[in-house]
Amino acid sequence: MKQDTTQATPFELVYGRTATLPVKIEVNTYPTESITEENFQETLLRRTYNLKRAADNIQKSQEKQKKRHDNQLPDKPVEFKIEDKVLLHHTKAEKQCSRKFDPK
Repeated sequence: MKQDTTQATPFELVYGRTATLPVKIEVNTYPTESITEENFQETLLRRTYNLKRAADNIQKSQEKQKKRHDNQLPDKPVEFKIEDKVLLHHTKAEKQCSRKFDPK
């Protein structure tokens, strides 16, 4: 299954080809093509291209997520004035409710 971010399967990124599953065919799953110098160079270039493309897709996805996150932030920070009512959260009081570490 292709990942949304990389637009490729993890198998394709690691091995440079699509996976041949034994469920689909009833043959040995090892690649049958012999590796020659020309074939090796072509495979190496294809893998390099796929990894570069995946890195570009990750970068685009991160920029998209950052833009979405930044759009949810308020335009300006909240400024409090004297005599404004605020909710006070006292963490120590919250932790006192737990008696897990109290001496017995």
